[in-house]
Parts: sequence; C-alpha cells; structure tokens
Amino acid sequence: MANPRLKDLLAAGERLLFFAGDKLVRDILARPLAVDKLLVSTALEEDLPDAAAKVGERWRVSPPVLARVSGLKSPPLLLAVMGLPAAAIDFSRPGVTVGLVDVQDPGNVGTAFRCASAFGGAALALAGECARPNHPKVVRAAQTALLDVPFQVFRDVDELAAEALQANARVYVTAARPGRASLPLAEMQFPCLLLFGNEGRGLEPRLLERFPQVRLDQEARIDSLNVAVSACIMMHELRRLRGR
Repeated sequence: MANPRLKDLLAAGERLLFFAGDKLVRDILARPLAVDKLLVSTALEEDLPDAAAKVGERWRVSPPVLARVSGLKSPPLLLAVMGLPAAAIDFSRPGVTVGLVDVQDPGNVGTAFRCASAFGGAALALAGECARPNHPKVVRAAQTALLDVPFQVFRDVDELAAEALQANARVYVTAARPGRASLPLAEMQFPCLLLFGNEGRGLEPRLLERFPQVRLDQEARIDSLNVAVSACIMMHELRRLRGR
C-alpha cells in the first residue's frame, strides 16, 4: 500500500460511497451520474462500453487492491467511488419519510433504503446511533437505492421530529405491542414522518406517548417483526392505500 493516492482514498472512506460489483457498477455507469473514481480490475479483459455517467478518474488496479478497497474476500472486477449525496430532506414532500432511530444493524438500514426505493418512500431519515449510510454492508444491501432515495442523518430523534413538525408534516410512531389507541394505517395523514426504533428496545416510551401510534395487524403469538421487515410492509401497504 505504498501508493499515496490509494492511501488518500482509503483515508477519505468515511465521506464516500463505495459500490463494488460488476453488475452494480455497470448499472451506475449507465445512468447520468457523477462518479468520482472508477477502479477497474486488471483481471477484466473486455473494454467497458461508453458510460452515461461522468467519470472523474479511471484506475486500473490489481485484484488485491480491489479486495482491500472493497473489503470483500473475493475482489470485484469493478468498483465505483462516489461522494455522499447532499443531506437535506424536504419533509413537505407528499408521502412518507421513514425515520430509523438507533437502528444499528447495517443490513436493516440497507433493506429499508431498498424498500423505500421500491415502494416510493419520500425519503429516509437516520437518527441517533444508526448504522452510517455508507457502511459497506448498508451499501451492499441498498445498492442503487442509496442514489434514488433522499436521506439525512440527524443527531437524535428530537432533532428529527422537530424538523418534520416545522415543515408541517405529521409524525407517527410504531411499536411491537398495540397502544391504547393504535391508529389504522388508512387514517394516516400526509406528508408524514413514520418512526421505527432500535432492533431490541424499539422507540422510547415518551415518543409513544407524544405521537399517534400505528401498527401492523399480526398474530398474537408473534411478539414483534424485524424492523426492516416492518418498515417494508408498512411502506408497501401505505402505497397501496394511497393508490400509488
């Protein structure tokens, strides 16, 4: 790792998105996007087709270098490096902004991104101790959904809720167990922020007391669903109810 450019790239990793994999990177290159750096394996014999994306730098590197940059045991043939999108959610946009609070499993965060892209989520908000959006496992689970769904990181859930309320968006909470007056999904009003809590603890009781609670109907023998599964089902159902 004597190459200074490679050292600089790895040092800047916290501020970048690394997309690894042949099909994934080809999908990105086919879109009119800005790619900072494209790393191409010396093991790739074919020439890449003309790209719709604007590529800043192209590096031809060895498989061990690609393994080091991607963090994968099997080095990919292609790796695209992009800057993190501008962080600004418009809570007044029609539809549902999904808020993840202290969701620490990067697979859950990535799955929520992918479902938001599939089911028309307006945005994704990450509050508190959430897995960072450019964590390698988040990127692998979310793939290009990270480029399709606006997202923003908030210091804590109070900052997140305050911004949503300031934009005149409704705030709803979810919980594993029914509240005293759980609201049917069909009665939700939009635009709104829908909060999901930590995998083990859920949301703080004070939030369940402050905001209306919505919940999926499920068999009583099931204590709770995985947070990403719950978020995906709710996004799908809300899309159906809204007729879009």
